[in-house]
Amino acid sequence: MMMLNRYIIKTVLLTTAVVILVMMALFFIINFLDELRDIGTGDYGFSSAVIHVLLGLPNNLYQFFPMIALLGGVIGLGILASHQELVVMRAAGFSVLRIATANLTAALVLIVIVTLAGEWIAPKAHQMAENQKQSAENGGQAIQTAAGIWIHEGNNFLNINQVMGLHHLKGVTRYEFDSQHHLLATYYVKSLDFESQQWLMRDAVKTTIANNQAHSEEITQGLWDLALNPQLLNVGLVEPAAMSLFQLNAYSRHLVENKLQATDFQFEFWKRIFQPLSTLVMILLALPFVFRSSRAVTMGWRVLLGISIGFIFYILNAFAGQFSVVFQFSPLFAALFPTLLCAIVGVSLALRLRL
Repeated sequence: MMMLNRYIIKTVLLTTAVVILVMMALFFIINFLDELRDIGTGDYGFSSAVIHVLLGLPNNLYQFFPMIALLGGVIGLGILASHQELVVMRAAGFSVLRIATANLTAALVLIVIVTLAGEWIAPKAHQMAENQKQSAENGGQAIQTAAGIWIHEGNNFLNINQVMGLHHLKGVTRYEFDSQHHLLATYYVKSLDFESQQWLMRDAVKTTIANNQAHSEEITQGLWDLALNPQLLNVGLVEPAAMSLFQLNAYSRHLVENKLQATDFQFEFWKRIFQPLSTLVMILLALPFVFRSSRAVTMGWRVLLGISIGFIFYILNAFAGQFSVVFQFSPLFAALFPTLLCAIVGVSLALRLRL
């Protein structure tokens, strides 16, 4: 029996590895075709597009892993069913429950590996990809560094500590020079907001340098006299997909404390929390279709079925996320709802099987 367990686990792991390679190739082609329209913008060329797509692949794999695990399990068990091996196993006393347990064991191994890679590698690679693209497109006018975002605008250099959105900045330091590269003034602005097509600074300190003397003045609120294109801030705008769980949690709390929109980040946090459970539910949902039609159904039909179930789950997730944002619905329940719905369907179908 242990040998059969290992055989099923090995088969599912190998088929899932093949699915991962195929999906990565598809992601690369689709994402690269999407990047073609941006080639030629600033310094963003062919090689930059290839690097950008490659850096984004770990995040694609992490986001679509429930579907990938589902396909791996369906194809793996489908191969065994097509060769009548499942029939022989069951005739030898190896129950459907034990076959399902072996399949879930393989899924757990993959979940651990992908989750660790998804939380430690994917966010950093995704952020590197976005920063690399934005820096290339703006010709180096805005760059992301460990000390924040640096922007060159005319005779001014700006350092931005945090980009809370394209219209809200925190911790902005500005260095103003003349045409001879002499420092004229420095500003430190606690918060900067883009309102009515102009930037409004709050809690600022301006230091003017003239005649070898420095004079400082505090500004509670006032207009920012420098044109700053909000689109340049894309280089420092962190997307939910580019954050780890710890970063998502901390950033969501920070947004809530500042009375800013945090639903996107909260939904992404809870979706990541429930993703291992979602993967197991996807496999559970596919098992009845494999065992109820193991002889009559072709491999192509099983693959199509797996893809269909995976896309339905993906669409439900996307719909729940948007519903949560638009109607301010609970992000926790919105992230859990697709998994609960699929779990109910999967359990009801599994109970009809002879375990």
